[in-house]
Amino acid sequence: MTELRYDCDRARLSSALADRFVELEPDDETRAFVRAAASGRHGRLLSWVHSTLGAFFSDFDVNGLLGTYPLFLLSRTQWATLLGPERRARLLDVGAGSGAITARLAPLADEVVTSETSRMMARRLRQRGFECRHADLADAPPADRFDLVTCLNVLDRSDRPRSLLRNLAAALAPHGQLVVATPLPYRPFVYAGGTTRDPTERLPIDADPWETAVTQLVERVLGPLGLEVVALGRAPYLSGGDPGRELYVLDDAVVICRRSDSAC
Repeated sequence: MTELRYDCDRARLSSALADRFVELEPDDETRAFVRAAASGRHGRLLSWVHSTLGAFFSDFDVNGLLGTYPLFLLSRTQWATLLGPERRARLLDVGAGSGAITARLAPLADEVVTSETSRMMARRLRQRGFECRHADLADAPPADRFDLVTCLNVLDRSDRPRSLLRNLAAALAPHGQLVVATPLPYRPFVYAGGTTRDPTERLPIDADPWETAVTQLVERVLGPLGLEVVALGRAPYLSGGDPGRELYVLDDAVVICRRSDSAC
């Protein structure tokens, strides 16, 4: 089985972050996804179609059209461990993709709203029964407020990640929480149709070791936006495979934060 890493070297974190680090572990739901991804990876024909369409459209649009590369971050139980088991009134999942990860968060909220910049992914979200706002929230915050806002594996593919985070912080209801998950090291790029380019805003994260990179994320990005860390986790961001690989794995930081008292 693919090694799934959830631990870190706490001695390399600041004392505040080390105290907030929650070490998760793989559970039955995680293992079931890994098995299904390995046995159900795409064949050569579907991979060829994906590659051909990728010359004209972003990976997001192609995956939304074909239903390829299923994703997994945390199980329902792991989310409850990090966030607590209590239900929130309203959840906003930003850049929700196909909704597979949203579905594992949904039991924690009475109302679930999603957003997507990809029309194909927005269509898939609506087909799954989720309300979806086809919008780039880096442009402006939503008019309404949410008790839980999740931004999962979006920052490294966003053109304006700092603007996005600022607007998401503004979308928090009193005592609301923002969850940011991103692969580290930070290696951003933005899709422009079938090509890629550098983002307009690049976050000041340049370290390779996971512990140093997550410290930079907290101190250089989240802190200056008036956000303080409630809990920190590490988790593999999993994607279904293809003829080249059974499973794709990225190394995610999962940061739960809230607006600091001085920012409220």
